[in-house]
Amino acid sequence: MEKTTDLIVIADPDKDVQTGFQRLFGGHMKVVCFSESDPALVFLKQNHNTAVVFSCFNLPGRGGTAFLRAAETIVPQATRVMLTREKSAEAIKKTLNEGHAFLYLEKPCQSKDLVSAMETALAHHRQLAKERALLERTLAGSVKLLIDMLALFHPEAFRRTATVRKQALKLARQLGMKKTWELEMAAMLSPLGEALLPKQILARYRAARSLTEQERDVLDRAPAQSRELLKNIPQLEKVSDYLFLSARGYDGSGFPKDGPVGQDIPLVSRILKLLTDLWYASPENGPDAASFEALTINWRKYDPKLLELAKTVLMDDLPEARKKHIAQCYIRSLRPGDVLVDDALTESSHELVLSRGHMLTPTTIRRLEHFHQTSGVRQPIRVERHEVPEEVMIDTA
Repeated sequence: MEKTTDLIVIADPDKDVQTGFQRLFGGHMKVVCFSESDPALVFLKQNHNTAVVFSCFNLPGRGGTAFLRAAETIVPQATRVMLTREKSAEAIKKTLNEGHAFLYLEKPCQSKDLVSAMETALAHHRQLAKERALLERTLAGSVKLLIDMLALFHPEAFRRTATVRKQALKLARQLGMKKTWELEMAAMLSPLGEALLPKQILARYRAARSLTEQERDVLDRAPAQSRELLKNIPQLEKVSDYLFLSARGYDGSGFPKDGPVGQDIPLVSRILKLLTDLWYASPENGPDAASFEALTINWRKYDPKLLELAKTVLMDDLPEARKKHIAQCYIRSLRPGDVLVDDALTESSHELVLSRGHMLTPTTIRRLEHFHQTSGVRQPIRVERHEVPEEVMIDTA
């Protein structure tokens, strides 16, 4: 066989079988062996580029049939092969009907038969990968067209897609994510549920106004609406699940109330949660120090490693002036010691609320919050931000 970069996973406790695979194929491709089902599944979750999965019938753990069925969910493009001494019709039936195996080989298996089976399995995997790539390109074009059409009718909901997609890809590169198609689709489709929400709720949320418990519940359920719309579209099943969990906080807050917590939340969902909230906390020209300050207030809602990575990666593109000195803030991210660069004005009548040059204190920030709840204050607010001595932080208003 010619040398390739294909990754082959063997799940069989028989050391002679593992040695045989390494001897036959180790010099041509990467062969990784496991003696139980669960460690093999963990490996597959971290290596979606796996080409072929071999399993014995009586695999310790969940058994060979259940293992292959789980592998199909994790790495659908990998060819699944059962290699076993079981010759009963029942075993063959379970392997093909329940494990969805592509090939069934009986032990002991001659080397030439095993090589032939490997070549057939690899050819099947490459065909699946080729078909999926074509489908993904076609589907990506269709999704782009859909987003462009929806943006004509819901410009406020979909204007963040380009920014969030770009930021998501930056994080993906830093995280070493090799396949980003599902992440891109999820970023592009993330506002889909919001587009179906009442505009007054979205307007209040974007303006940092307080929401009633009922309004908050309606907003939180936007991901569920996205899942309902997308779950029946081929190749978007996982994307719909990622969107469904994209409002779930790392600490278990948010929607759905009985959803996963921490690292059990899919990585794509955690990225979307962080970047969506960052977008709402940022001024029109992108995130700045104050934007991340706003997220840090509720830091438990975000994957801590992702939050730190986002600060590093997304702040690298900003001029030093925006990083350290001038920040465009929403009221929720103002802090004592900030100095107003411009007059703080009302939203509609542009009446003066606080004049430029005013150093903010806890009391003046609270006054801005209360004024915004009743009359509205134009945001974002530009402030000059320095390291303020501790005595300046004392409220003297």
